[in-house]
Amino acid sequence: MVKELYQTILRETSLNVTSGEIDSIRKKSITKSGCRVYDGSYLGVSGVLGEPTPEAWTQAEANLSRRIPCPWGPETGKRRTCRRGTAMDAGRFLQLAEELLKTLRQDFPQFIFSNKINFTEDEVRLQNDGGLSYAWQDAAVQMSLLVRAQDSVNIFDTGIGSVYRTFDLEQVLKEAGEMLEAHLNPIALPDVEKLPVLGSPGMFERAWAEGLNGQKLARNASPWSGMVGQKLFADCFTLEVDRSSQNFFEPFFDPEGSCLEGDTLPLIENGVFRRGYADKKCAWEQHMEPTAAASGAYDDVPALALPSLSVRPTGKTLEELLDGRPALYVLTSGGDITPDGSFATPVQMAYLYQNGRLVGRLPEFGLRGNLTDLLGKDFLGCSQDRPYDSANACVMEMTIVR
Repeated sequence: MVKELYQTILRETSLNVTSGEIDSIRKKSITKSGCRVYDGSYLGVSGVLGEPTPEAWTQAEANLSRRIPCPWGPETGKRRTCRRGTAMDAGRFLQLAEELLKTLRQDFPQFIFSNKINFTEDEVRLQNDGGLSYAWQDAAVQMSLLVRAQDSVNIFDTGIGSVYRTFDLEQVLKEAGEMLEAHLNPIALPDVEKLPVLGSPGMFERAWAEGLNGQKLARNASPWSGMVGQKLFADCFTLEVDRSSQNFFEPFFDPEGSCLEGDTLPLIENGVFRRGYADKKCAWEQHMEPTAAASGAYDDVPALALPSLSVRPTGKTLEELLDGRPALYVLTSGGDITPDGSFATPVQMAYLYQNGRLVGRLPEFGLRGNLTDLLGKDFLGCSQDRPYDSANACVMEMTIVR
């Protein structure tokens, strides 16, 4: 019998912002402990807030009677510790946030700022008496400010913010100022049928969740069932499970203890479909490769879920990919994708990107395209730099709907 502890620790200082001022500070520190017992065939799980107790272990052992199958068992004999973020003193964080808001109020009196600025430190540990010891930590500022014009009747008109492991005020203010200046400059949509869009893998999350699911692939319930090894998209398109340091708040291991060599694994590589995503159960049942795709709360039995995905940068900066062309930076949109790959979305807020910066606010419009084309002949590449949202820009041409 193997006993295993899966523990999450969250420490957070949250600043509530109203009318450009910090009006409250909330601090929290929450430890959650998941106690697991493996007997070679089944898994028993119990959870408790705080450190594990003898009662929690006893309950986990008793829960073996539920006969939750787990013939693959736990990871054993592996050790790794990974720290990706640096802790920040709460006083220093408050000082930087106040300086930021003061500058925004002075430079942009046309706007009212509200919502949250948080400093979050996250830890996850997985250890068992089979010799497994994994520990991961990340820490970053998460800024999410809603912005409303002084004379606006809207709840908010735009937003500024991102995730920063290093809270560099000069850089944060530069990014925020560029967007706010663009917002103050309403312009018309360029009179063209298609334009490059600065996107992300999240735009097509439903397609990835449905099409790359290992269970659905094996049961012929995916549009890509039976297509492993076939070319689907552009040569420069690689979609990979990303548990690397480039990803924020993503441990190098999943709740089952599965890891990836180099912390990444391509599902689609150079346009070729290589594999679906799979947790240990899916890999066991369907004879697939596990891809660190389990998820679940501290007191849950881990289950298959879409892992964090990134598009591999293609070696050029955003400016080099665009080669002087204007592009659309979409801030708020909705939309969906159909089973045949048709994608459409209304765009409530977007800015025109030209010559290295955002230059103006665009009226509402729509975007459409087909996934095969968007990531095929219309895919320009993924930027090496991270111009906005602390993310690489996934650039593809899309049709404008007026």
